[in-house]
Amino acid sequence: MLVRQLDAIIAKHAGEPGRHRAFVHDFIRAVHHATGQLYSAASYRKLLQAYAPGRTPATATIESEKHLLVAELKRRSPAPASAVEGPWLAPPGPTRDAGQDLALQQIVTLQHHVITLVKQLAQAPAAPDLASGLRAHNGYLRERLASTETALAAAQTAAAAMAAQCQEMAGLAAERARQVDALQGMLATHTAALSVLSTELTGAQRFMMMQVDGVRGETRAVRELCEQLKAQLKEKEAQVDMYRQMVLSRGAGAGGNGLR
Repeated sequence: MLVRQLDAIIAKHAGEPGRHRAFVHDFIRAVHHATGQLYSAASYRKLLQAYAPGRTPATATIESEKHLLVAELKRRSPAPASAVEGPWLAPPGPTRDAGQDLALQQIVTLQHHVITLVKQLAQAPAAPDLASGLRAHNGYLRERLASTETALAAAQTAAAAMAAQCQEMAGLAAERARQVDALQGMLATHTAALSVLSTELTGAQRFMMMQVDGVRGETRAVRELCEQLKAQLKEKEAQVDMYRQMVLSRGAGAGGNGLR
């Protein structure tokens, strides 16, 4: 019965191999349904190694799910307050509570059940249910291995393609880096040429300003000379007019004396 239940549980949780809590939740309930008993974390771990070797949950996970099942069972049917006597149980002391008695009862029951399982496995190592369960589990593992190998091959192909793309991108990046270096060299050359040209233009501008200032000075001197020449010309014209008047006045006086 347990093997058939485990086949269903393994198939149910096949898609989540790294998440053990949900598997342990169903596994502990399947063991309880098949045996009617609760066991320690170590015993559950041994059962997992026998029936589901791929599952390695933490002890805290097993204990947590076991306590949840105990709480469910208590809600359904409260456990008896008296402890079950046995060769592994100490007589109940005045400070022992129902939880301790239940834990001791579970240990005793687990020991009996483990002994029974060992005897059964020794007497019938090739039981039909166990063999069929193992065959089904092996088939499932083979399917998982085939799918894993297919996924691995696809991942290797994708990794090779990505490696080729990375190599191509690295070559392209190196070419871009060489182009950037060449452009930076050209930029440095042009910057130096522009600096020299700027210096030359600044000198030429200063020279032109000096020439303009010189031409302005010469123009001012010529203008002043022209003003002086104009003044001298006016003065000469005035002198010429004065001399003409004198000549005319003398000529008129000489003519009057001859008439007399």
